[in-house]
Amino acid sequence: MKYKLFLSDYDGTLGLAPKNDIDSGTLEAINRFIEKGGIFVVCSGRETSSINKILKKHGLKGLVVSFQGSRISDIESGQTIFEGGLSCELAIKAVEEIRNAGLSPIAYGEEGFYIEKRSPYVEVYENATGLKGVPSDIIEEIKKQKGNVCKVCGLGDDTLVNLAVKKLNQVYDRKEMVFNSGATCLIEAINPSCDKGNAVRFLAKRFNIPLEKVIAVGDSTNDIGLISGPWHGVAVGDGKEELKAVADEITVPFKDNPVKYLLEKYCL
Repeated sequence: MKYKLFLSDYDGTLGLAPKNDIDSGTLEAINRFIEKGGIFVVCSGRETSSINKILKKHGLKGLVVSFQGSRISDIESGQTIFEGGLSCELAIKAVEEIRNAGLSPIAYGEEGFYIEKRSPYVEVYENATGLKGVPSDIIEEIKKQKGNVCKVCGLGDDTLVNLAVKKLNQVYDRKEMVFNSGATCLIEAINPSCDKGNAVRFLAKRFNIPLEKVIAVGDSTNDIGLISGPWHGVAVGDGKEELKAVADEITVPFKDNPVKYLLEKYCL
């Protein structure tokens, strides 16, 4: 077994909304890997309950990374073992920047996610996540939160999203906040110290696995941290070009089950 810890993005890598089915052959490969002593972790940008519902449906257990690295928890018990995110001040700033870019902001709280108004983009997002947006004053909801805000998002025209991602990453220089797009018409603002790359390091240390024994695979720009590091980083064959540019390897496209392919190539 070349790699002991395998981390996979979900959307566009392991499964896909709105059906959220995982290929049966891929599930079989994951279970064989675990039986051999490997550790498999899904590392998603989704909200915790959204990704947990999918993983439980397919019988997967262990730890899951959600909110793009801001939370790591146990799938079965729901116990949180790591939580980070944006400060209240930065989360409010992210909301304002997203509004100024002509997009509709979303903020997550303990009860799900908050929206300012309903739109076709919101409906698509709800169908993808399986969650329902709650109309509210987003900034006031952020102020009510006791701790950090895991993630702030925005929805709207894909051209506006791409322009906003480029502009805002130049403004913030990827220090206070990082902006990316994990899906069409979606912009995400996260704390760069709590991204998917940090999750890889946290889990490798927790399981006492050297980073050279870790493999991670993703498909989008919010997976750059996931595959960029002193471990083996893989981009899905039909993933974003920005991700492929930093990958150690480009594997098969989503339709050819990249997680199964990589498990069989390196771990089984």
